[in-house]
Amino acid sequence: MEQLPALADKIRETLIETLSETGGHLGPNLGVVELTLALHRVFDTPKDKFVFDVAHQGYVHKMLTGRWDQIHTIRQYEGLNGFLLRSESEHDSYGAGHAGTALSAALGMASARDLRGTDENVICVAGDAAFTCGPVFEALNNVAAHTRRLIIVLNDNEWSIDRNVGAIAKYFNTITTHQGFAGLHQKAAQFVEFVLGKEARRLAGKVEESAKNFLLPQSGVASNRSVMFDEFGVRYYGPIDGHDVRLLTQTFEFLKTQDEPVILHIITEKGRGYKPALADPGKFHGLGKYNIETGETSATRTPTYSQVFARSVTDFAKDDEKIVAITAAMPGGTGLSVFKKELPQRYFDVGIAEEHAALFACGLATQGLRPFLAIYSTFMQRAYDMIIHDMAIQKLPVRLCMDRGGLSGDDGPTHHGLFDIAYLRPVPGLVHMQPKDEDEFVDMLWTMANYDEGPIAIRYPRGVGPGVTPKDQPRLLEIGQAELVAEGEDVALLGLGDLFPMAEEVKRRLEAEDGLSVSLINPRWIKPLDETLILEQARRVKVVCTFEDHVLTNGFGCGVMELLAEHRVTTPVVRIGWPDAFVEHGTIPILREKNGLTAEAALQKIREVLAPRG
Repeated sequence: MEQLPALADKIRETLIETLSETGGHLGPNLGVVELTLALHRVFDTPKDKFVFDVAHQGYVHKMLTGRWDQIHTIRQYEGLNGFLLRSESEHDSYGAGHAGTALSAALGMASARDLRGTDENVICVAGDAAFTCGPVFEALNNVAAHTRRLIIVLNDNEWSIDRNVGAIAKYFNTITTHQGFAGLHQKAAQFVEFVLGKEARRLAGKVEESAKNFLLPQSGVASNRSVMFDEFGVRYYGPIDGHDVRLLTQTFEFLKTQDEPVILHIITEKGRGYKPALADPGKFHGLGKYNIETGETSATRTPTYSQVFARSVTDFAKDDEKIVAITAAMPGGTGLSVFKKELPQRYFDVGIAEEHAALFACGLATQGLRPFLAIYSTFMQRAYDMIIHDMAIQKLPVRLCMDRGGLSGDDGPTHHGLFDIAYLRPVPGLVHMQPKDEDEFVDMLWTMANYDEGPIAIRYPRGVGPGVTPKDQPRLLEIGQAELVAEGEDVALLGLGDLFPMAEEVKRRLEAEDGLSVSLINPRWIKPLDETLILEQARRVKVVCTFEDHVLTNGFGCGVMELLAEHRVTTPVVRIGWPDAFVEHGTIPILREKNGLTAEAALQKIREVLAPRG
């Protein structure tokens, strides 16, 4: 026990040094060092099960379960994943990457244990931000009914990626800051004595019932109000210091003896032990390489797509009071911090609650407002029912802005935005598009701002684009009209979005190396397709080739093939895109090369089709 503080310091030192070279989720992991040490001291994985919500705070767990020597490979190609993976270690009992999943999964594990009649412990670790997720409350509603033993750790640091918002965040803050505490009954007294000794029984500190019956002033009169967890049948303990490893250890020793579901509320600092991370928790939630001394990251002068999006929509909103912006706990990631700062009354952060965000946007749209809903492609999956049932059926003009559309590199399969074309393509009446550069991106956003016929979506990649400066005044685009960049007789190339430059390279090489005449098309529109142009080109050439940063299954290329088949056009179609598999983490160039998303792969496939047979 006496060595644990020194071990905690060593872990932090290793994380700070390692992630300065690899990037990663520094702040969250610095905040859970003592918690993870205490968990592993009291419990025994893989027999006992730890379920970390999101699991971006699992680096310390990895280091303590045989992967310390590999931590320098975190988020690198063929190295450790940035989240927990069942396939990576027997100690990773549940994989994750999205928020709000851990409590339901842990309850399932505990219920399975009860059915088997075994005695392992199940511990769910979730941040306070997770409690803005609907699934967490759905799980809470079932905990007491389905198991008698489950430990839930509420890791309260006031942050998800950005600072937490809403009533739940305020509720937790009230528990941790209120100075008036009522009665300490026998159960809490036993807990205090077990953890801190008999002398501590006289102290009415921040423990179970003292927090349960905290006093809230109402019209100047203090009144008792029960903590919500007890109403769900889950015994509440805390809040306690989440950086006191001895206290945490003793507390877990006590909690694992309890024959009822319990929740332990701990207070931690996101970024503890590293001044730059404490000063800017949002930045250090997840970041690239940084300077250890200053915390500075390398900056690019070229604005990212996220920055272009936020700047454009903010400017549009200044001239159109109907425009509002919505994010689900991602003002920094989506760029909407700019909108928040300049137009706070029309900015809405609903917390990690994508389904609610989509429905909230629908309500705004029914009242004549023009909501821009900015959610990563991978997280928009959570709102799919709302897109069909609430937006599309009612033809509500909600503007779906899907950041990270395409491969998300080192974040891995939970964060790649490779499925949105497939899940939006079947939705009747929905418009979907992707720009080839920043200038066209702003034109598309302007078109969205002026489109009121129903839901309209745009996908755009992570990071920077080609660096094309947008025009001073954006122009409206005609829905469903592609751009014919060059016309040819032998091959037609349709390069969607960020793969348009790849199509340009293929065109140059086919002309220079094969002497072919090549059409080049910027499709722009995923739905509706420019049927007239595509059919005209397909009837003219010997082979069509589509390029998309998306899975091939039900993707853009499939839409082109369906169109040709419907009109009995037999021109062969070559498709360049991601395979029917979950793509691992790694740099985009490496993963594209491995999976055949290269100009060389496209050239080979096209030449095979054109080669004389016999």
